[in-house]
Amino acid sequence: KQLLCYHFFMRYLGIDYGERRLGLAKADSETKIATPFKTILNNASVLNDLAHIVKTEVIEKIIVGVPISLDGQKNDFAYKITEFAEDLEARTDIPVTLENEVFSSKIASEMSEKIDESAAAIILQTHLDRL
Repeated sequence: KQLLCYHFFMRYLGIDYGERRLGLAKADSETKIATPFKTILNNASVLNDLAHIVKTEVIEKIIVGVPISLDGQKNDFAYKITEFAEDLEARTDIPVTLENEVFSSKIASEMSEKIDESAAAIILQTHLDRL
């Protein structure tokens, strides 16, 4: 008798939202290590592009970074990102969670030349560490 062994783990996509570009990172619930993935353009097809990535990479949860100040306040850009996250969840039918990313781009710029992807990895790693 052959024993089949299945490993079930969740795949995550982290997003660092920018006016011109979105940095993306991936992780799974087994390794719990976020890695930079790619950068895509923030244009009219961005939701379709992300839906395609979600499907091909078999993503089950999306984490979007939103800048929230130390006193808990959201600025206009944070509200724009929140609206984007809601649109993304509706387009992909995948749960989207917001994660505070107030310092991620600054930290990423000190770590890597691929700032957008690295910021996305920091956002995603922060979420995974809190789980």
